[in-house]
Amino acid sequence: MLDNRIFDMEAICTDDCFDYVEYSVNSWREWIGKVMNELDKIDSVQIKILTYFSVLEMMEQEFLDFPQREQQNSFTEFVLKFQNKYDFLTLTDPITLYYRVEDIISSKVSLDDLGNASHYSPKDDAIRLKTEEIKKALTEIKGEDFTQSKMKQHRYVDLLYRMRCRLSHEFSTSHITYNRTAEEPYYTNCYRDFIHEEKRIEDEVWQLMFPPQFIKDLCLNCFENYLAYCTENHTPPNKHNSLGRFCELSWYNR
Repeated sequence: MLDNRIFDMEAICTDDCFDYVEYSVNSWREWIGKVMNELDKIDSVQIKILTYFSVLEMMEQEFLDFPQREQQNSFTEFVLKFQNKYDFLTLTDPITLYYRVEDIISSKVSLDDLGNASHYSPKDDAIRLKTEEIKKALTEIKGEDFTQSKMKQHRYVDLLYRMRCRLSHEFSTSHITYNRTAEEPYYTNCYRDFIHEEKRIEDEVWQLMFPPQFIKDLCLNCFENYLAYCTENHTPPNKHNSLGRFCELSWYNR
């Protein structure tokens, strides 16, 4: 008989009097508490945010049974289903959208009227009006389908996934705020001085910032609501992650 044995807890907990769903939900809640406590001891903002995103994706993968395609759609679908604190996540961010299509609409739309020293939030009137201004100009030039496609790509929830990708692939600090007291996304005006293609560039730009506390709160909000969903539907939060998954031995899915 083999000395090395691997067990799934669900297989072990087969007693009719034992509620495995309750056990697994409580285990996940205990686990997340330990993870957050350990992260609080770490100074690196990148490591903290990367972990928050990893926890979000762990839940998303479980909920959707480990989808192999359209990972961004899977991520945004999960976040929008289980978060209930941030109603602006489905809105389009006009600042990143502007820089994406600036070469198309620069003759009709500018960011100069936002001011130089102001800070804005996603729900401020000036931001929402700028979204409509860009939408109108882009539709006139490129049509409805093109405009709607770009606006969807620049929803705040989709930009979170872009942030996750850059952080994961590049360990980049871009778009991570250094204002550690901020709790929700905001815009700030930045002066830039850099070398590009052997030329010195000096300019002022607007940047959308996602504070670490916001990513943490979003993660925990989705976490608690996902566990509530599992309890209500009597479904283990780790239902799809068993030793029978093909990738457990192959390291790949079929």
